[in-house]
Amino acid sequence: MNALFFPMLAGHLVADFWLQPASWVNHKKENGWKSKKLILHILIAAILPVVFTLQLQLWWFVPVIFLTHYLIDVVKSKVKQNIWVFLADQFLHIGILWTLATFFTQITIPENFINFWIYSCGFILITNPLGILTGIFLKFVTKSESNPVQLNASAWIGIFERILIVIFVTTGQIQAIGFLVAAKSVFRFSEIQHEGNQKAEYFLLGTLVSFTMAIVVGLGINYLVKS
Repeated sequence: MNALFFPMLAGHLVADFWLQPASWVNHKKENGWKSKKLILHILIAAILPVVFTLQLQLWWFVPVIFLTHYLIDVVKSKVKQNIWVFLADQFLHIGILWTLATFFTQITIPENFINFWIYSCGFILITNPLGILTGIFLKFVTKSESNPVQLNASAWIGIFERILIVIFVTTGQIQAIGFLVAAKSVFRFSEIQHEGNQKAEYFLLGTLVSFTMAIVVGLGINYLVKS
């Protein structure tokens, strides 16, 4: 795999999750392929992966990413949203970037920058992207109709706990994860006790999903860095 893929992946994650406000998402749902916010989002999503590579020779990636991203998002807007649509959408976007980096250029990034981009991708991934995925998963398994992607205090707690877990895994301090679980359980105990077993199960499931994904990302970073 061409290491050029990592800065392109980082650019995609930033554009798709950090630089796409909820108002833009709602505007796309309401206006479909005519949405000006859709065009603006896709323009950012096409430019940022190339900008992150610092390779101006790859300018022609921009129209390719723009067109494919537009087609994928238009199709996505016409189907009912669920976890499988979310995963398929991301798989297609990321697959196109991987294909471009692997088969359509011999340009790569300097070796001393590879680890930087691997860590960057990992830490970007565990913020909003995995937070949104956790929310969608919980909605899917609990059949809840509530909005799972609102970035409230609980979502920020999830982001910071995943950051800590990845730091623990990548630095070899696995045992510290147990203290993090214990600390979170103590602070949430009174709330869970007050609201009953259903709340406790929801909390436990969300915590396990969030922790598991963070551990997998941490292990993935370790594997990529060592290889």
